[in-house]
Amino acid sequence: MPSTRNAGQFGSGEEIRTWQRRIQDIMDEMRKRSFCDYRASGTWLPTVNIYASKQVYIVCVELAGVDRSSLSVECPDPRHLDVSGMRGRPRLDGVEEVCSLELLEIDEGPFHRRIDFGEDVDTTSVEVAYERGFLWVTLQKSGNR
Repeated sequence: MPSTRNAGQFGSGEEIRTWQRRIQDIMDEMRKRSFCDYRASGTWLPTVNIYASKQVYIVCVELAGVDRSSLSVECPDPRHLDVSGMRGRPRLDGVEEVCSLELLEIDEGPFHRRIDFGEDVDTTSVEVAYERGFLWVTLQKSGNR
């Protein structure tokens, strides 16, 4: 059977005011914090721009901090482009390991992005460049080679 308490069992007077101040301080601190959609496991989704002309698609994938050797670019079929790889936790040389984490917005770990072009592309004409944290993939539209 659940126990019931009356208000007096939780304290009174100055004790309640002290708890109210502590709770208010916690709430004030929480309002100052920024909370974001961080994923500690699984894959994250890099941001993409897609440009098109009559002949080609140009895909730009934002991958700051990703080592080129970890990147994989594949066309599993004529309509799709898969970009995947791994980004480690950002670290600055000479800085000791931190004791507390104040804000964590930069995704790390494995990533994967599948792009559906809605039409066939020439999977034999894929050109890839990686400059200043951006992966550029150029694909010919089918029939335009």
